[in-house]
Amino acid sequence: MRRLKRQGAGGALTLALLAGAGAPASAQTFTQFFGFGDSSIDSGSYRSLASPGGGATFNTLWPAAVAAGAGKPTTSPGLMNSEALAAMFGLSAIPADQGGTNYATSGAKAVTINNAATGGFTAAIPTVTQISQYLASVGGHANPNALYLISSGGNDVSFALGSSGTGPYPSDPTAYLVGAANSLAGAVAELHAAGARYFVVPDQSFSFPTGGSAADATERQARLTYSQALWSALAADGVNFVPADTNAVRVVLAAFPSSFGFQYVDTQPGHVACSQPAGVTTAWALLCSSNPSAPSTLVSPNAEQTDLFADDQHLTSAGQKIIADYEYSLIVAPSEISFLAEAPVKTRAAVVDSIYNQIAISQRQRAVGSFNTWLSGDVSSLKMNSGYTGFPNDPGVPLSATAGVDYAFADGWLVGGAVSVGNTIQSFSLGGNFRQNEFAASLYTAAIKGPIWADVIGTVGGLDYDTNRIVPIGITVQPNVSSTDGTNLSLAAEVGYSFTTALGGTAPAAPTLPLKAPPAAAPLSLVHGPVVGVLLQRVYVDGFTETDQYLSIGGMTALSFASQTRDSAVTELGYQASVNFGQWQPFAKITWNHELASLDRSVTASLTTIVAPSYFMPAVVFGRDWATGTIGTTYNVGHGVTAYALFTGQAGENNVVNYGGELGFNVALNPPAKP
Repeated sequence: MRRLKRQGAGGALTLALLAGAGAPASAQTFTQFFGFGDSSIDSGSYRSLASPGGGATFNTLWPAAVAAGAGKPTTSPGLMNSEALAAMFGLSAIPADQGGTNYATSGAKAVTINNAATGGFTAAIPTVTQISQYLASVGGHANPNALYLISSGGNDVSFALGSSGTGPYPSDPTAYLVGAANSLAGAVAELHAAGARYFVVPDQSFSFPTGGSAADATERQARLTYSQALWSALAADGVNFVPADTNAVRVVLAAFPSSFGFQYVDTQPGHVACSQPAGVTTAWALLCSSNPSAPSTLVSPNAEQTDLFADDQHLTSAGQKIIADYEYSLIVAPSEISFLAEAPVKTRAAVVDSIYNQIAISQRQRAVGSFNTWLSGDVSSLKMNSGYTGFPNDPGVPLSATAGVDYAFADGWLVGGAVSVGNTIQSFSLGGNFRQNEFAASLYTAAIKGPIWADVIGTVGGLDYDTNRIVPIGITVQPNVSSTDGTNLSLAAEVGYSFTTALGGTAPAAPTLPLKAPPAAAPLSLVHGPVVGVLLQRVYVDGFTETDQYLSIGGMTALSFASQTRDSAVTELGYQASVNFGQWQPFAKITWNHELASLDRSVTASLTTIVAPSYFMPAVVFGRDWATGTIGTTYNVGHGVTAYALFTGQAGENNVVNYGGELGFNVALNPPAKP
């Protein structure tokens, strides 16, 4: 037998596409976290200061509060959303003035500095200045593999509307807000030009007042104006960013508070977690600690879990975690969905190998004008990992069955066709899964000329997907479901050379059809030789939009995903051998596989809760090189029936574990009797 093998990965479109094979793969990991903004993400920047300049009473209470563990705008020592988000990727968000990378300072506006005149913290550093300080510290070269969280604008809204103290407010609030948004967008664009690639930019809508007064309506509109201006300017500057719609989160929390474990989700007196010190009118969460000895304590022992807000504008640690969970889900969702285009590359390789295995049996002792029909089944374990902290993995158990028939039309030549069905349920490690069904049709041809042999297989397949991407948000899990279709086109070829080495002795004769004389015992021999091949694939997955499975919790995490294409071209170079023991023919094969096609691709997503720019993130990236080993045997059942069983495993491919078994039968049909 000249081949029975199983390739470990798939390939690409056409040979012409290999021109881009040398492109580098996108990074899938974050090596640092950077925060720029205001108290919405400040992780304690003022703790190193004797006073943040928040007013006489505030400044008096500050030292004791910090000593008791306060100093962050939440229910300390609970995490800010910036800290929680960074931790999900194995990173930290320590304030920059304390040796870390979070430059955000409470009270910061985009560019305005004069906080003393507007009732803000005099120690606040404008967000644009924060970005400039970072770029200066790294010589103008931003970390391209860092995650950058930009959250600023709420203080600009308060300033523009004259609600942050006394001072010279702008005569045209809308013009000021648009100008502030454009200034911040320009600074972020500088970060982008310096090499930064991964940005999260939440809107400034979470603290929308929910009342029905004219002032509340004015503030809601101002926050929306600022957020839309910022997102539009970033998009115009060519910055790819994740636009987090925190207002959608607020709406869901307001509608379903008990689902998230909250008793209160507003800032009315008695509904916030931190007691308000006398003489402090705003932002008293900075003075709040769960330590009973702090000047400002929680109103009840579990208030940081039952109340959404810590003070008049800042979230408790439970609320901060919800924001972090939401932003995390937006970041990793494209990586999860990229698995939809990776799984078919692996499952198609199994189908192609089943056909190769059957060709080898059909070619053995064939008479011109005869037919063979066959059936094979495959079960595998396929674990595809992102390989990076915080990004999801995707294990599953692919199954496939293939049936075919071929015809020997000339000496050493055959043509055939096959149909196959396959299914796999690949589980998202964050929750949920996707089900992939495929129906494929193949045409193939094979030739043997002396010791040289060659096979070619072309396959067209239709893909059908059902997805259920579960997103953990706080204490809830939110299922997002959808369906979509796709295709997989492949072209495979193998060529090889067979040496025959006598081993001495004779092999037992194979059983024959009734009424025929038994053949002479064949010499015991080893058939072995090199093999080279290539498998080209183009996988296409159509775009789709998710919906909340139960329509019970608002659908705030549902996304739309654009279509994606996965091209691959995998070469193989190896050696194979088999021994003829009469009815039994054990075989083994080992190959080295190499991916030629570019691994640099991304998946584009869009929010479904608000009109916002689409964003893209890198798809999962696997290794370019790996080894594949196969061991098995055929068994001549007799009466023209041959069975086989094999086991295949691959080793060395980065982020992939793939192994499986295959069983098959091949039946030789006698040619019609000649007249």
